[in-house]
Amino acid sequence: MAPKRNLPRKHNPLLVPDKTPHHSELIKKRRLGQTTLVVKPGQIGTSNATKPQNLGVFDYAHLRAPLPENLKGSEIFAPNHNQSHPEAYFLMRRSKDGYVSATGMFKASYPWAKLADEATEREYLKTLPETSQDEVAGNVWVPESFALDLASDYGIVPWIEALLDPAPITKSTEDPKKAASIATPPKFEFSGSDKPILNPTPRGRGRPRAVSPSKVPSPRKQRTTKATNAANIATAREANATLQAALDDAASTADPEQSENEKVKVEVESAVETNGDVETTHTNVKVTMPGGSADLTLPESTEEMVAKAKEMVEEATKLEGISSSATKRKAEELDEESDSDADTEQPAKRTRLLEQEVKKQRVRNRAIIGVAATLAIGAIIPYVL
Repeated sequence: MAPKRNLPRKHNPLLVPDKTPHHSELIKKRRLGQTTLVVKPGQIGTSNATKPQNLGVFDYAHLRAPLPENLKGSEIFAPNHNQSHPEAYFLMRRSKDGYVSATGMFKASYPWAKLADEATEREYLKTLPETSQDEVAGNVWVPESFALDLASDYGIVPWIEALLDPAPITKSTEDPKKAASIATPPKFEFSGSDKPILNPTPRGRGRPRAVSPSKVPSPRKQRTTKATNAANIATAREANATLQAALDDAASTADPEQSENEKVKVEVESAVETNGDVETTHTNVKVTMPGGSADLTLPESTEEMVAKAKEMVEEATKLEGISSSATKRKAEELDEESDSDADTEQPAKRTRLLEQEVKKQRVRNRAIIGVAATLAIGAIIPYVL
């Protein structure tokens, strides 16, 4: 059993033992479902729940737990967009490893809980070594054996025992292709102390009638009616919507500043100085790293990084010097050609040709400096990342 802590006092009266259906009835209510967890592109990676590995196709088993009709005062089931309180919530077990949603257990057990109560229990569960590190669909997931201990704290042991029962689970779709793609959680074997205590099966009054062995009817195969199919589809949609809503809440409450601070920023500033016909471009490269991040490795030698950057800048300076000399020579050649053709060309035309050539060479100079700055950034980034 988990350590004692302050849990909400008001419990779901529909999950108490007196109101709980028989174990055989509960396991019949279980369904296997499949959904695709998605978030907006800008939300990917902003929290644990929105990591790429926690999104996509998700297979799970679920058991629908009823909620009280009047949930006035509840913060975890506050109505949104003129929608009433839900009639039920889902106890879930993911198919990947069989872990159970402790988030769903808490909400189903304490439907009148405050947001602070849920946050406190969530933080407590996340500190335990048994708890999964993957918050798929914004839920906290715990192993089966610990889920039974947690169910004892929450007062819903028969419900979790039914969820973990190794009997086959009905799939929520009649489509053969889709049904084949839904994975089943691994089989859970109850230990001696964890074996479910079954509720007594209600019997009618009087002594049971004796039946001749030859007249014992053979068990009939249950047929799925259209109404049952429709109910399964509706339940599957409701369960999928519950998962997606939990994921949306997790994505919307993610700290955007924290995710922004976890990025490596590269800022490039350029300034151009003109001295006559010569332009000089000064380029400053600023790399900002997130402080205290364990995922980023610092360069082993900062001297090597600085030396590499200086080498790239020197190459850029040489290229700029060559281009400037070529510009001057080209201008002198144009002046000589202009003097020799003074009798056939007008002064205005010679001036226009000279200005055009100088402008072209300035564009080339800027392009060369830009390429050099890009190469310098490319040399620095691998050391930073």
